Amino acid sequence: MSNVPETVSATIRRYRMVSPRDTVLAAVSGGPDSVCMLHVLAGLREEFGFELKVAHLDHRFRGEESRADAAFVRQLAERLDLPCVCDEVNVPRFLLSQPMSAQDAARMLRYQFLVKTSKLEYCQRIATGHNADDQAETVLMRVLRGAGPDGLAGIPPKREGTIIRPLLSVWRSEIMSYLEERGLPYRTDASNLESKYLRNEVRNELIPVLERYNPALRESLANLGTIMTDVAEHLDRLTDEALPHVVKRASVGQFVLDSAVLDGYDEALRRSVFRKLFEALRPDLGPLPFQHVESVLGLVRRGQVGSSVELPGGATARFEHGSLVMAHRPAAPESLERTLTVPGSAEFEHAGLTIEATLVQRNGFAAALECADDTAACFDWDAVCPPLTVRGRREGDRFRPFGLDGTKTLKELMIDEKVAYSFRPLVPVLCDAEGILWVVGLRRSAAAPVTAKTQTVLAIKVREREASPGIR
Repeated sequence: MSNVPETVSATIRRYRMVSPRDTVLAAVSGGPDSVCMLHVLAGLREEFGFELKVAHLDHRFRGEESRADAAFVRQLAERLDLPCVCDEVNVPRFLLSQPMSAQDAARMLRYQFLVKTSKLEYCQRIATGHNADDQAETVLMRVLRGAGPDGLAGIPPKREGTIIRPLLSVWRSEIMSYLEERGLPYRTDASNLESKYLRNEVRNELIPVLERYNPALRESLANLGTIMTDVAEHLDRLTDEALPHVVKRASVGQFVLDSAVLDGYDEALRRSVFRKLFEALRPDLGPLPFQHVESVLGLVRRGQVGSSVELPGGATARFEHGSLVMAHRPAAPESLERTLTVPGSAEFEHAGLTIEATLVQRNGFAAALECADDTAACFDWDAVCPPLTVRGRREGDRFRPFGLDGTKTLKELMIDEKVAYSFRPLVPVLCDAEGILWVVGLRRSAAAPVTAKTQTVLAIKVREREASPGIR
């Protein structure tokens, strides 16, 4: 007799897939994998103390056949006395307006349906029928595409704490034996036998050829996936620990990394840092491809100030004085200008900053504000000439820095202050009607100083928006 239930039970325990009193939503297509999964989970409910519900989505690919699949799943759920939610989505019509492959579109819409249904049905877990053969095929496909550690990890047993794969250690041959031994019916999708999709071509043609050289190829690939899952999780933990040390400055659309700290890491950790930060910059794209990771790594190795590389989706990496700047946002145009009402605030979106203005009476004025840090500056309100504006730097900008004789251009100031070239267009400039009051975060001008005769103080404070959760 098949030992599938024992294998599934061990997998659930190993990866802590469910907790007592959870409700699991089983995604059932009607095929052998999902039918096997549903029967096994139904038999394990008492052991693990969870409830079970069924969900099925008709993709409208196969007309009457797909409607018959939905009817089969409803009847199966009835026989097992389980609640069942069935829905349909017209994937062929969806593809008319979306430049996606049929498989990618079906997968995306299926997971949207499952997540939505899990919320409506108060389910804590979503179970899918991926098996060990799927794992082997996925790893091989990613080897062909040149994947890194994350890619070679293949299909995760548990994803985002919600999606679980109880059959991931069960082979397709074991699933078929389990169904045959118990006389359990299932539906067959003939399209799985066609090699017009890459996965089917790998399954039906490539793996059988490679098994001539290694009869245990599927087991080797699945084992590689399991090993790399552990490696990827370990590297991910190290990366999370490293980020607070290596990221000197994080703002919306930009990370400034300390090159000296980077030099202390091995190349595996550096690669992981670059991939993680790129994911934060462009969460809408996939992982940073290998060749781009190596380009950034080469940038750090060379250490040539001013050199840069282009990354996917308009992102860039640039080496500055002691820093590596990874960014994705347009430079602030010279024409960008925001009015700053007093009291009030203005957003300088390109730098991810909010600039706030308040008025404080000189009597009782906190001494700490007079010694403002780089996030604050104070002026004699009666000596300021409204209106106030916040803008980007402009060609030829010149001002008289506080405490210095003569004037200086903003370009000279930023060079002296070693401001990263990529960051210079993003430095806000606070002006009144007569000129520059403050190059924000760098230097205030000599205009409108707070003195013993000051009656009302204009206090300017800069706040930075959060860049990305966990990366500061």
